[in-house]
Amino acid sequence: MTHDYTMADVSLGPRTAGRGRAGRGLIAAAVLVLAACGGGGSGQGQPVALGVVALTVTDRYGTAVAGALVVGPFGESATDAQGVTLVLTDVTGALAEVVVSLDSFRPQALTVASTPGQVNGVAVTLDRETSAAGGSLGSRSGLLPTLDASGQSLSFEIELVVVGGDSKPIGNLSRSDFALRPCVPDPASERADCVRGAAAGDDAPYVAVTATPETMTPVPGGMPRTYATALLLDQSGSIAQTDPSAARLFSSKVFLDAMGAQDQALLAAFASGPAALIPAVPLSVYGPFRAASQARSYFETLDMLATQIGGNTPLYDSVDGLRQQAFGGIPVPSGLGQAVVVFTDGADTSCGTQEACRQRRAQTIQAAVQGGVQLFTIGLSSDVDIGALGELANQTGGALLYADNVAQLVPLYGSVGQLMSLSMGTYRLRWTVRADTAGAFRAGQALLGRVQVTAGGSQFDVPFVVGVP
Repeated sequence: MTHDYTMADVSLGPRTAGRGRAGRGLIAAAVLVLAACGGGGSGQGQPVALGVVALTVTDRYGTAVAGALVVGPFGESATDAQGVTLVLTDVTGALAEVVVSLDSFRPQALTVASTPGQVNGVAVTLDRETSAAGGSLGSRSGLLPTLDASGQSLSFEIELVVVGGDSKPIGNLSRSDFALRPCVPDPASERADCVRGAAAGDDAPYVAVTATPETMTPVPGGMPRTYATALLLDQSGSIAQTDPSAARLFSSKVFLDAMGAQDQALLAAFASGPAALIPAVPLSVYGPFRAASQARSYFETLDMLATQIGGNTPLYDSVDGLRQQAFGGIPVPSGLGQAVVVFTDGADTSCGTQEACRQRRAQTIQAAVQGGVQLFTIGLSSDVDIGALGELANQTGGALLYADNVAQLVPLYGSVGQLMSLSMGTYRLRWTVRADTAGAFRAGQALLGRVQVTAGGSQFDVPFVVGVP
């Protein structure tokens, strides 16, 4: 498309505000050369006649993509906060090749054309990178874990969901596509890595008797169920490092777009402390519930959250507060299931000691169960407290979803609606693990583990948590 910009607009207009040194240099060069050539002319010894293209980069929802690298025939520049940058082209030559790229997005190559004496506007849509991912939930077969008399061997079942980059479940997997990793505690870790219990020093290494599952049973999805879902987003300061491209916000839009016609959704965010930037600390609730037809009205709020990052992580207080507001004070249509989908990249920073956090988590779980609210947890990064998120999910009938990188967030958010509605198939897997010493497993503990999954052209880990009976 062509806009009626003038060269004065390019050199002095607001689109140049805040642009980097390289971009300003390109603009200055364009103005000088165009002025010298009168917008044209290519005689021997004369400067090349340059044109200018204003490139606007957005994602599929029309949100500006800032910081994208744009490489053109005469150099490179980066998009500003509005997703805009200027590209120089040779107006006397053929169409110019331009490449746009940014981490966590798929690079895109395109051709652009210039018109002497004016700035042509070109819109580019970048797609997010996606990759296969998975999640775990407690086995629904009714078969409970079993512990041998020595406390050295534990047998259990779990269910895994496996989705491709398109958020669709991956079927036809075999036992050889799943392998339970051996677990060895990390001495530097502040939390238990393999076995979590009430007492310090409960952690212990273990290995699977057979790496591949002893049994594997595909579990087909059931009839869909409609849901009222409250999305709860971690906006603490660490998000700036773990999710710099705001993939969690984009993924939330994917979730809202995938809602069933009768589903309802509500949005909330949490952070605490003086550095928190969300409107209401520690919990901002953007109610009331909205039907699927109005779900896109949350997009503007999600875009604003991109800059409201800061503070600590009051996880349990926020889950409790949202549950009370969403399913206590805000009317929810009857007949809908009730769920909270929690995204975080870390651990609760306000509950205190390990024992205090354990008790606080138990209170959150008990209140959710009594209220009939399922908790679906989505963890990002290696610093996330898998044990805590797994307990919140498993003990309330939800699921633990894990993203090792932001490319896995989109398919996970895209699939969680099917998980809640019970319409997504899973794989029921059974293993037996053995510890080095007798008494390593005791009643009341939790076994933490990871299953390596080979699917969707890649290998990735799916964490799980199992209670020791």
